[in-house]
Amino acid sequence: MNDSERRRPWNEGPNEDAPPESWLLLDDDELLLRIETLDVAGDEDERLLEVVTSDRHFFIRQEAAKRVKERRLLFRFEDDRHVGQILVRHLARREDLTYLERISMLSRHVEVRQAAQIQLARVWRRLEQSQPRDTRPMRRVSLPARPERTADPGTAQASTRASGTTAAALVVPVTSAPIEGDEVDGSLLGWAAHFLVEQAWSHLGTKATLELLRQSHQDLAPAHATLAHFGVAEDARVTLDLASGPRLPRAAVRDVATWMVVFRKAVQSAAPDGSLHSVRASTSLMADALRAAGFYAACDELETAVRA
Repeated sequence: MNDSERRRPWNEGPNEDAPPESWLLLDDDELLLRIETLDVAGDEDERLLEVVTSDRHFFIRQEAAKRVKERRLLFRFEDDRHVGQILVRHLARREDLTYLERISMLSRHVEVRQAAQIQLARVWRRLEQSQPRDTRPMRRVSLPARPERTADPGTAQASTRASGTTAAALVVPVTSAPIEGDEVDGSLLGWAAHFLVEQAWSHLGTKATLELLRQSHQDLAPAHATLAHFGVAEDARVTLDLASGPRLPRAAVRDVATWMVVFRKAVQSAAPDGSLHSVRASTSLMADALRAAGFYAACDELETAVRA
């Protein structure tokens, strides 16, 4: 059975037949806002479980599952293979891109746009692993696979039997926050670099872009430790190693910003007649998440220092 057959159909809200106190009466945008802005000190597990077991889009149900504080509550639904999918599977279908891109551009709430942009970066990465993309502007970058984090053995007590997955393989949910504690979402920075490098291809071509990317990376890597997670493939693609998990140390924000500012300056020197779009214009589809991560502020500061 393929992924399309296993993933059940979804309904866009609101659910008019839901009880008056239900969050399912909210439309998708407002429901996602409620989920993304939950007070960490509060306890809304029962309402979240209602969303997890609903027929709303997989992204919404997945976001709700990430926010359930008492993970054991999910095990009561171990015979529901669709809940099993929430626990062990990810958004990884081309049709999910349309839904996420729409939220990223049209949501009225910045928190919702940020969450959708993070998920977009992760879906792009997974799709690129399995097959070439025909959706612009992602067709030229490939980010490698990584092992998934697994749940703590003490909490993984149940088997998601219907989905054919054991509790030992239960994936620890990672929230859709650009910055969380001292860590940043790695895929977000990988795709930000892609958008910025894409500009150089039209001015310089692959060979010259490759040389500038590798030289700038080599020059900066000794003083910017997190750049070790990033590499440059033979066709001038930025690659990303997330073998230790989906998040990188927070220092990666400034390190990648430094790399991209130095690289863009080198591109402008090599092609003075060309005109690069601004960092914000080049990465507009991920603007809210990058702003929240502090990427734009770092680029602004570094660009000012380079011009001085």
